[in-house]
This record gives sequence, structure tokens and C-alpha cells, in this order.
Amino acid sequence: MELLNISIKKLVPHEETDEKNLEKVKKAIKRAGFVMEPIIVERKNFIILDGHHRTKILKEWGHREIPVLLVDYFDENILVFPRKKGIMVSKEVITKNALNNQLFPFKTSRHVILDKPDNIYFKLPHGEKL
Repeated sequence: MELLNISIKKLVPHEETDEKNLEKVKKAIKRAGFVMEPIIVERKNFIILDGHHRTKILKEWGHREIPVLLVDYFDENILVFPRKKGIMVSKEVITKNALNNQLFPFKTSRHVILDKPDNIYFKLPHGEKL
């Protein structure tokens, strides 16, 4: 795992976002003054595993780079579970769909990183606004 700034243009989503949830997340970021969790990104293809809404918001706000936690997706300490009935998810299917721009509905998958460090909060880069 590695925490670093990545160009937002490199990031590849695997899920859609939801307008209601976008508004809720925007308010939370503005209220806190920082992003509560880093965007979790698969190291090889820069697929967003967690943080689609936060990424979209930061992009809308004009951020060019954002802090992400890069992970080796096929590490045994990273688990993926379905959140919606009738939609099968696996690391292989998520990777294939993301690379083919076939997005799942929002909140289809849940990723659990067993060895993720706790309490990684980040302020936006110097001079950037919420």
C-alpha cells in the first residue's frame, strides 16, 4: 500500500455515482474541511475501488491531483462483496468491466482491506479550495 497524489485523469471508475449521495458527500466534505478517507485505487490500472463519489466531487471542484491509497488488488487482504442482489462481483469481473467502461450501478460492491491503516484523513493540496 502506498499513499500518494495521482492525476485525477488517470483514475478509472468501476461504478456509477448517485446524485443524492453526491450532495450528501459534498456537504460532509465542506463541513469537515477535509476528505475523510483516501480514494482506494488498484495499483496496476488505477481502478477506483472505493471513493467514486469523492473523486467525482473533487473533479467537479477543479482538482487535478488527489491523494489516493494505491493497493495490489489481488492481495489476499483485499476482499470484495456484493451489495446488490442478483449482481455478482469478483475482482476479475470488476477489473474487466472497468477497463471496458462497463460501470456497475452505484454501491454494487463493497471492498474490505484487512490491513488498511486507520484514520487517514487528508486536506486538499495547498491553495486548492473546497
